[in-house]
Amino acid sequence: MNPRDKTYSSSIEEATNYMEWLADMARPHLGERVLEVGFGHGALNRKLGPFKEYLGVDLDDDAVEQARQTHPGEEYLAADIAGQRFTEALGERRFDTILCYNVLEHVPDDAAALGNMMRALRPQGRLVLFVPAMPTLYGDLDRLAGHHRRYTLSVLATLLSDLGSVVRLEYVNPLGGIGWWANSFRKHRSLDSASVNWQICVFDKYGVPLSRALTPLFAKFFGQSILCVVKK
Repeated sequence: MNPRDKTYSSSIEEATNYMEWLADMARPHLGERVLEVGFGHGALNRKLGPFKEYLGVDLDDDAVEQARQTHPGEEYLAADIAGQRFTEALGERRFDTILCYNVLEHVPDDAAALGNMMRALRPQGRLVLFVPAMPTLYGDLDRLAGHHRRYTLSVLATLLSDLGSVVRLEYVNPLGGIGWWANSFRKHRSLDSASVNWQICVFDKYGVPLSRALTPLFAKFFGQSILCVVKK
């Protein structure tokens, strides 16, 4: 997929309950120096910052330039997290925390991307990953988003086995998983359709509080996404 193609729905920017949930997952693992990979619409950064040091990285040159203009007080860099020169692009800087939310599934060589991100961490630093779960849920919405794959706990654990210590690995958002499954029975032509955006708004208002409460019960076997935290 062309990196300039939109890979998320516009309503996700206003999904305040969902974005707060994502931020709550990251907060216990944040350090002073943060690298955010694939900053998207920037809602996560706004909820978590400011930081002593922040760098946003994205593959899309246009997104980086727009972010620089919109947020001149922050630093942004165009770079390929799976590329051989990713760590060179960072120079000598290393980070306490790397946030990688809904990005790894877009990368053809996810193993290379994980290795690069772990090398960009300081000793004892943490990589916070959030990826789509359950390959059986893969459908039109994944294809429109440019997803190469969805993950299981075991697959992700294998990818990370030689890179660091996994301190948290669990499924999250079981109601979202059911909704994603239900959407597999419908034909979708755009992530930004009225139907998809309506579903996001309704789920954010009514579904997120319930799904947050249910997640601990389903954490080992089902969810729309996986939260993974790896310590270097």
